Amino acid sequence: MGDDNVRWMTTGAAATVGLIMLVGAGPALAFGGCAERTATCYEKVRSADVYATVARPVVVAPARRDVVHTPAVIEPRPYRVEVSPQRVRAEHVPAAYGTVVKRSLVAPAQVRYDHVPAVVRRVHETVVVQPAGERWERTIGPHGQERMCRVVVAAVTRTIARDVVVQPAQRIAVTQPAVYRDVAVPVLLAPARTRHVVEPAVYAVEHRPVVLKPASVRVTEHPPVIGVAHERVLVQSGATSWQRVDGHGW
Repeated sequence: MGDDNVRWMTTGAAATVGLIMLVGAGPALAFGGCAERTATCYEKVRSADVYATVARPVVVAPARRDVVHTPAVIEPRPYRVEVSPQRVRAEHVPAAYGTVVKRSLVAPAQVRYDHVPAVVRRVHETVVVQPAGERWERTIGPHGQERMCRVVVAAVTRTIARDVVVQPAQRIAVTQPAVYRDVAVPVLLAPARTRHVVEPAVYAVEHRPVVLKPASVRVTEHPPVIGVAHERVLVQSGATSWQRVDGHGW
């Protein structure tokens, strides 16, 4: 009920109050009829209810949600994995020896001195035993005459042999070379050392699942289906009121 109902109730109340005043005004009036035929009469009546047809939205189908789960796409893929890591191992390498032939000195070089006698050669030469000169020579002629003549006297020579030193005696230094012998001598070819050996890592192939496409959830929202419902609703309730009627009996 709205404002119209309020107005109807107010009007009915006013009419009721007026009717009571009329009843109390004089004893000539009675509820069942009028004492005098010329009096004004009122009859209690009720007005019909007022209805109207209204359209209102109604939910034909409620809202719903469709959830579609799509699983992930997984495929095995080969992967190179390390089974054993690379490591460095220390390895002892002993010294290496060899043999080298060396000339060993048996006797050192020496110097000795040899006597070389003089070289003598025999030569012949003519020597003047008596040099040339002049002398007076006395001769007697056939007749006994004595004559003194100056005569040239030739030199008297003689061939003699003598030794001539062609090369004098000398002392010569003679060097005797050193005496060597081949001897096999052990030599160190490489000293002892520590060698680091790198052992490479060991790998293997294993298959691992790979997500090619992740799982997904698709949510589809469906709105509610709204329809229109027509219904008859009470617009105004009927009210009770006093209505003036003809006073000449019922």
